[in-house]
Amino acid sequence: MKMRSPSFPRRLLINSTAVFGGEAIARLATALMALVVARFYGLDALGNYGYALALASVLLLVPDFGLHLFAMRELSSSPKRLTEVFWDIHWLKAGLTCAVAAFALVFGVWGIANRERRVVFYILVIRVLLQSFSHAAMAIFKALERMHYVALQQSVNSAVIVLWVAMSLILRTPLHLMVAGLVAGQFAETLVGWIILGRLLAAPHFRRWDWKALRSIAGASFPFGLTAILLALNLRVDILVLSRYVSSRILGQFNAAAWFVVAMFLVASLLMSVLFPRLSRVLAERSGLGSDYIRSLVKNVLMFAAVGSLLVWIAAPGLIRVFFGPDFSPAAHILRILAPALPLVFLNTIFFYIFAAARRRFVCLGTLSFGIGLGALLSIYLSSRYGGTGAATADVAREFAMSGLYLCFLIQGNHARFAGVALLKVFAGATALLFLSVYFAGILHIQFMWLAAWMFFVLMGSLATLGFPNIREWQLLTDDRL
Repeated sequence: MKMRSPSFPRRLLINSTAVFGGEAIARLATALMALVVARFYGLDALGNYGYALALASVLLLVPDFGLHLFAMRELSSSPKRLTEVFWDIHWLKAGLTCAVAAFALVFGVWGIANRERRVVFYILVIRVLLQSFSHAAMAIFKALERMHYVALQQSVNSAVIVLWVAMSLILRTPLHLMVAGLVAGQFAETLVGWIILGRLLAAPHFRRWDWKALRSIAGASFPFGLTAILLALNLRVDILVLSRYVSSRILGQFNAAAWFVVAMFLVASLLMSVLFPRLSRVLAERSGLGSDYIRSLVKNVLMFAAVGSLLVWIAAPGLIRVFFGPDFSPAAHILRILAPALPLVFLNTIFFYIFAAARRRFVCLGTLSFGIGLGALLSIYLSSRYGGTGAATADVAREFAMSGLYLCFLIQGNHARFAGVALLKVFAGATALLFLSVYFAGILHIQFMWLAAWMFFVLMGSLATLGFPNIREWQLLTDDRL
């Protein structure tokens, strides 16, 4: 396939603005909830809210179970199947939703002793059940590249949440009533999505289930659904493990620092939600352009993420104080330990979507299973001895091991082989230089300098082996006709 002449990426610009703008509004509203909990309800409340949110975030992926990725992949190439795909994924989703509701009820009674934590968990489970159906509508809009509908849904959600939080603060409501604002906002978002879908469906009449089609979709979606659950669990395993060894107060401090890791993951997910349809098309053609596309993507995101993580490391005390308040100052120590995980989380999220687009689902499944197993063992061992500091160290080690494994698969599958080899060398060299940094930091009594040194070595090594970002790479990533 020959490289086409660059053109103004109007559609990509509109879709990117809609997705990032809508998601930014939605995430800011959700982040507002965490910040309000931290500032007005205290450390213990944030610990309970963070635990319930972590568990609910994993449960959200059960009714999703890869169905949204399946819908995006199928509809991006066959928009005429809209009605068929819509009803098939919703029949499967209905059964999975009932399973989640039953599990949540039992787990809340027998698995959560703290009453406030249990009530908040139930509220968040109601939210994620609504959110799952809303995400199905969003997947269809993204596949059809009508991202402005996604932005509209999320704007309505955010407006409701902001109004609810404001009224809750004025009325001085208890924690669980304020958190219920997330349910109200999610209900409004889901309703808007279904109204728009009703107008888009060519044949909105009721369609009965087809067992053969459902089994086929379940078989195609199961590996990605399981992988998505592992992806969410990988992001939250530290909080779930740490909650067994520390008080709600310490858990609240760790949640404040881990908030930046989640933010990095969300930014990467937003980026790939825009690029995934065209990445799937490029890789489906099995041409040399696919390797160039992946190389440009990996190179650019790693460099920008590395720079961002360095800035977070430098400004950690100020960031924690500004966002969460003076009571959370100890979280700056944890955030600086977590800083090297930020570019790795970004990179690993990109790899997940690359292998999903290449239909190498078992690469994603195997890598995440390995990462969660290693991370859980390290987190149990280190959290039980060092608390939040140990959990943060386990996070960095887990993400580093997963990045190395993903790079090996990238080389093995000839997906941007040159970039994969170069980054493996960069990581190995940066880690070797890390030991020198630790040695000299010990002599000079400089705390945490080795963390910044490792990120700096990764950044400089990437520039030396892959070169600076250039206009041709940006044109390739933003070419509206791919």
